[in-house]
Amino acid sequence: MSGDCRLAVDFYGYCLTHHNKAVRELDFVVANSLPIPYFGDLAAYLASPVRVLTAALNPSNQEFPDKETPRFDVDKGLLGPVELESQLSAYFKVNPYKPWFKAFEPVLNGLQASYGGKMANEPHASTALHVDMCSPIATLPTWSHLQPEQRAKLTIAGRKIFEWLVDELKPNIILASLGWAHLETWNADFETGRRWDSLVKYSTTAGGAPMKAPLLVQIKEMASPNGHKFFFVNASAANKPFGKFTTERKRAVGQKLLGGIGVGASGVNPEIRGFATQQGKRQT
Repeated sequence: MSGDCRLAVDFYGYCLTHHNKAVRELDFVVANSLPIPYFGDLAAYLASPVRVLTAALNPSNQEFPDKETPRFDVDKGLLGPVELESQLSAYFKVNPYKPWFKAFEPVLNGLQASYGGKMANEPHASTALHVDMCSPIATLPTWSHLQPEQRAKLTIAGRKIFEWLVDELKPNIILASLGWAHLETWNADFETGRRWDSLVKYSTTAGGAPMKAPLLVQIKEMASPNGHKFFFVNASAANKPFGKFTTERKRAVGQKLLGGIGVGASGVNPEIRGFATQQGKRQT
């Protein structure tokens, strides 16, 4: 904990400087916004027996709606590190963007986790946070529709923020549902992502009809820049996270993940974690 912040003050300072001095006036950056390096209850996450992050590309413009209750007090959040951390941590208690975040909840519930706040229907052992890999800056249009030169103005700082955050938050699992085209140039691990082992593979619909393309949940153990090890889990992409999976299948993915990371009374036990993949191998 740095001063009155749970994460490094310098981390928040970097996010605020990037937003305020480098990108705030760009015409594709959402006006009257703030940087969102993560969403959710930081204190509850840090106290969780299993630390789970969900991940996407960058925040939606819907995080700053014109005609409904604000999700953030933008002016207060821009005042400094303490105020920004407070706004980010209160997100799911105030007015979360439920139509999008609820897509992840059944997977989290299978992990005995939830975003908490207004997303939780019942208590869970762990509280998850959401992060964005490419940028903490909300844009209009969305990331997939930005021009390459527009993305380039955000990605260098955005990647630094994401990697710094992983070192700060030390997750056990990062859950995503992203097209590999967005990830393949990230590093050598993601370059081979299409060939990662499959934790789960569904070749039929819930009703038993064959699918044109199977639904996959792929997994790889990775390390942060400072050497923290975690599992990155990526499901077949759709308009929303795990959007092609039924609620029951989402929950089953979470349960399989929970069984593989070896959770004891004191949290995750790295000596017994491992996942049986579709190929019959184990990642340890």
